[in-house]
Amino acid sequence: MDKSEIAKLAPSVFATEPSDRMSDRYSFVSSHDMIDQFDSLGWGVVRVTQPKSYRRDPGHKKHRIEFQNRDTSILVEDPRSPGSMVHPRILVTNSSDGSSSLSMAAGLFALVCSNGLVIQSLDLGSFRERHMGLTTESVAGAIENLNLLIPSISNNIERMSEVELDHDGAIQMAIAGKHARWGETSDIDPNLLLTANRQEDLGRDLWTVYNRVQENTMRGGFKGDGQKRVSRPLTNIDATQRVNIALWETAEQMLAAA
Repeated sequence: MDKSEIAKLAPSVFATEPSDRMSDRYSFVSSHDMIDQFDSLGWGVVRVTQPKSYRRDPGHKKHRIEFQNRDTSILVEDPRSPGSMVHPRILVTNSSDGSSSLSMAAGLFALVCSNGLVIQSLDLGSFRERHMGLTTESVAGAIENLNLLIPSISNNIERMSEVELDHDGAIQMAIAGKHARWGETSDIDPNLLLTANRQEDLGRDLWTVYNRVQENTMRGGFKGDGQKRVSRPLTNIDATQRVNIALWETAEQMLAAA
């Protein structure tokens, strides 16, 4: 994406100073400058998100920027569909009005189902700081660390694709998705989250089941017993990241136990 496209979708990315609501102790971190830093490391912007709100200044809101490396050698083949690739990404959440701390997480973009998988673990690295005392050097250091750790994604995907799940294992993953999004008291049948939406999703390996549950959890369209409304697709930045991370952690735990 070029900067004009980014500005249309998320004008707050181009804030040049903090909101006038913030105190002198608030350390402003320019998302625009971070885009240039990422660009120098070979990462370009592929997606931006800024929630709609009529209560906050659109020039100083929370936003998420997704970066993808231009180096095709770090792409990972998706085991579900030979020839389709998984693109490692870095996801940055930021604001200039105190509505969000600055956070960075590793992520994946699977072309088979065009969905984003947010990952945040010690293996892949993460960065999260309040806007107090941040420096350009600390942000650049976090970008460098994530840039170096991204290749380990390939190993995780390959290992997950080799772990076959029985029905109980698949239900365990589905229950994790149900709890992460709708809560432990929800009446939603976890079997619904195992529905395959395409031929490539029919496998029983951990990688395929994880993708199936993740997509259905994000998409929604389900309702519990006695509920009149079906759930909508999940779009909230914080909720999306929380649910995704919970699912990835479950997949990692199941991989470690295999």
